[in-house]
Amino acid sequence: GAGLFLRHSAGAAQLPAGALDALVRVHASEQGDQSKAIAAFEGLAALADGGSRSPTEGSLVGMLSACAASRNADLAERILDWARSRGRCSLPVFSAATKVMVVAKRHDKICDAFEAAEAECGLELDYVCYGQVIKCAVQVGRVALARRLSQKAENPDAQNTASLIRACGQEGDVSQAMTLLWDLHKSGEADTTAFNAALDVAVSSGDHEAAKTIFKEMKAHRRLDAVSFNILLKQHCGADGSEDRSRALLQEMSSCGLRPNIATYNSLLGGALAVGDVGRAWRIIDEMEAGPGIDAYTVSILFKGYKGRRRAMDANSFDRALALLDKYSVRVDEVLVNVALEACVGLRDQERLSAALAIFRRCGWSLPKQCASHTYATLIKAYGMTRQLHMAWKLWGDATARKDAPPTEQLYSQMIDVLVSNNRLEDALRLFAEMKANHGKENLGSQGFAVAYAMIVRGFAQRKECEKAMQCYEEMKEQGVKVGLVVFNTLIDACSRVGDMDGAARLFRDMMGAECVPDLITYSTLIKGYCVRSELEQALELFALMKKKGITPDAIVFNSLLDGCAKKQSLELCEQVIRAMEAAGVNPSNHSASILIKLYGRCRDLDAAFKVVDEMPRKYGFRPNTAVFTCLMAACIANGRLEAAMDLRLRMIRAGELPDEKTYSTLLRGALRSSSVESVCVLLRAALEDQGGCGNQRGRARHLLDEDLVQQSLKLLQKRRAWEEQGRELFDRLREAGLHVRPPASTPGGAAADGKASSQASAAALADVMRGGFPGGCGRQQHQDVAQHRQQQQKQQQQQQPHQAPYTRAQQQQQQVQQQQRRRTAGGSGLRAVVAAAK
Repeated sequence: GAGLFLRHSAGAAQLPAGALDALVRVHASEQGDQSKAIAAFEGLAALADGGSRSPTEGSLVGMLSACAASRNADLAERILDWARSRGRCSLPVFSAATKVMVVAKRHDKICDAFEAAEAECGLELDYVCYGQVIKCAVQVGRVALARRLSQKAENPDAQNTASLIRACGQEGDVSQAMTLLWDLHKSGEADTTAFNAALDVAVSSGDHEAAKTIFKEMKAHRRLDAVSFNILLKQHCGADGSEDRSRALLQEMSSCGLRPNIATYNSLLGGALAVGDVGRAWRIIDEMEAGPGIDAYTVSILFKGYKGRRRAMDANSFDRALALLDKYSVRVDEVLVNVALEACVGLRDQERLSAALAIFRRCGWSLPKQCASHTYATLIKAYGMTRQLHMAWKLWGDATARKDAPPTEQLYSQMIDVLVSNNRLEDALRLFAEMKANHGKENLGSQGFAVAYAMIVRGFAQRKECEKAMQCYEEMKEQGVKVGLVVFNTLIDACSRVGDMDGAARLFRDMMGAECVPDLITYSTLIKGYCVRSELEQALELFALMKKKGITPDAIVFNSLLDGCAKKQSLELCEQVIRAMEAAGVNPSNHSASILIKLYGRCRDLDAAFKVVDEMPRKYGFRPNTAVFTCLMAACIANGRLEAAMDLRLRMIRAGELPDEKTYSTLLRGALRSSSVESVCVLLRAALEDQGGCGNQRGRARHLLDEDLVQQSLKLLQKRRAWEEQGRELFDRLREAGLHVRPPASTPGGAAADGKASSQASAAALADVMRGGFPGGCGRQQHQDVAQHRQQQQKQQQQQQPHQAPYTRAQQQQQQVQQQQRRRTAGGSGLRAVVAAAK
C-alpha cells in the first residue's frame, strides 16, 4: 500500500495528504481493501506527525462515514484512537466513530474511548450522544458510568431514563427502576418505552406484584402496546408458565385493540420448546403461518429449542423448519446459519446438509467479511461431513487470511477433525504441527489442544497404527495435556483391534490413575477385545465387574459375549447370554441372530438355525435382514443343503429383503462346490434381472456379482457341456451388464485369447473351488504358487526328519489346548491389572 511505502521509504516521493485521504475513503468502502485503507491512513498519520498539515475535522468525519457504509469498525477505532491521542477528538468525530462501532457491537470500546477523550480532550457530548453512550454502558453492565452520564446530561429525556431503568434491571434493582419511572411519570414525560423498560425489569426479576402494578398503570393511561403484552407474556412461558394464562393474555391483548405480532408468537414458541412440548410448538407455527408470518428469529428458536432440550431434531422437523426459510424468503443471519447447521450435523445426513447450504445461498446469505470464528468452524464441519473438502479448505484459507482474527485453537481442532474424518491424516498432522507452532508455546494444556490430540489419536487408531497412537498418548502426558475419556477409549479400542490386550489393560490402569471414570464404551471395548481373542473367561469376569460398578450393558456388550460363546461352540453359554439380555431389557437383534445361526451351522444343527430365523424376529420384534438370510444360506451350504440355500433366496425376496453381493457370492460358491449347473444359471440370471427396487437393472449386476466367481461359473458351464445351450447367452448378457469376463479357454474365441498356460491355471483354480478352496477375489496363479511351496516344504521336512511320524488327531488337539492355555495365561495377567485398577 502507499501508506506502507511512505512509512518505510525515506526520501522517496510521497503522496500528498489529499490523495491519501481519498485512498482511505475508497478502500474503507464495501468494495475496498481493508488492509490498504489502514495502510493509507497510517501514511496520512505519518505525514501529520512529520509536521505536515493534519487531517481536518471534516476529513476525519468523512473517512469515518466511509467506514459506516462497510461496517469497518477496525479502521474506525484506529482513526478515533489517533484523533484522541492528538487532541483532535471533537464531538462530530466521536459521534461518527460511535455510529460505526455501535453497529459492530463494540460497546465496551465506545465507553473506554469516551472516558479517555473526556479526560484527555475534555470532550462534552450533546443529549443524543449521551443517550448513545448510556445505552452502550448499560449493554456492557457499566451501570456507574450510565448513571454519571445521566446526571451530567441536562434534562435527561425519557429515552435516557429508559436506559437507566434497564441498567437497574442488570443489577436486579426493581425498586430503583420503579423510582425512576414514577419520577419521570410525575413530570409527564414517561412514554410507552419507559414503562416497557420498567415492566421488563419487574418481569425479568420475577417481581410479579411490581409487574402487575406497572401494567395496571399503563392500562389506565393508555400506554400499552404489543411490546407490553410480549414482555408480560414471559411470565407465562417456560417451565413455570401456563398455556391457559398465555391464551388469556392474548385475548386481553385483542380486547385492547392490539394484534399479536411475530414477536408475540415467538415468545409462545420459545415457551413451548422450553418445556419440551414440540407438538404445541408446531401448532404455534401453524398459527403464525395463518397470521403474521415467520421471521429469522422464529426459525432460530426452533433449532435452539431442540438443542436446548438436548434432543436430536428429527429429519421431518428439520425439513419443515428449513422449508420455512424458502417459503417466507427469510433473511438468513449468522446466528440462524449456526444453529441450523448444528442441528443438521446432528442428523449426519449429507444430502440435507447440501440442501441447507443451498437454501442459505438462495436466501441471499453469504459469508460476511467479519464472520465469527465459530461460524467458520460450523461451516467447515458441515462441508467436511458432506465430503466437500475443497470447500472446507477454501473456508480455512479465508479464515487464515484475516489479519484481524487469526485462527483460534478451536478452529484448528475443527479443521483437523474434518481432515481425519475424511482420511487425510497426513494433512491433519501438518496442520497440527502448524497449530503447535502458533499456539503451543504456552497453551499445550488447553482444551483446544486436548481436542486436537484426540483427533490425531483417532486418525492413527482408524488406520490401526496402534504404535503411533500410543506415541501420541505419551507426548500428551509429557506436555501435560489432559487425557480425557474419549482419548482413553480410542486408545483402548486401537489396542483391542490389533489384539494387544496387555496394552489395553495398561491404558485402563492409567485411566483409573488419572481419575477418569470408565464408561460403558470402555468396558464394551475391552470385553469385545477379549472375545475376539477367544478369551471368554476374561470377558465374562470383566462383564461381572462392569455390572458390579452399576453400568448397564447394552446390545454391543451382549453381542460381543454371544460371539465369544459361539466361537467356543458353547450352546449353554449362548442361551445364558440371551436370557441375560432379556433380563436387562435388551432385545436380541439381527446381529444376535446371525451369531447364533453361524454357531448352529458349525454344530451341524440346521433345524435350530432355521428356528432362529422363524422364531426370534417374531419374539423380539425385528425383521430378519439380508445378513441374517445370507448367514443361514452359508450354514445350509456348509452342511450340504444347497437346495435349501437356494430356496432361502426366494424367501428373503418375498420378505422384502434384497440379495446383495455377499448373498450372491455365498450362493455361487456353494453352487460351484456342488458343480450345480442349474443353480449357477439361476443365480446369474437372477442377478442380471435384479432391479434393486428402483426399476433400473442396467449395470446393477456389476455390483452384485464377483467377477472371479462369474468366470469360474462360465468355466463350469463349458466343462459340463452347457456352453452352447446356456453359457453363450449368459456370457453376452454379462458383458452387456459391464462385467469384464472372458469366454472359457476351450470355447471358440477363448483359446487364442487365453493360451494353454492360462487354461491349465483356470482348470486348477476351478478344481480347487470344487474342493471348497480359496474364496473369490484371490489370484489363481498366486494360489498355485502357495500350494506348490507348501508341497515342497512338506517334502523337505520329511527328508530331514524321516523318523518323525505325522501328528495324530489327539496330538493336534493337545497342541491346540496348550496354545489356548498360553494365550489365556498372558491375557489373564492383563485382566488382573484391569480388575485391580477398577477396584
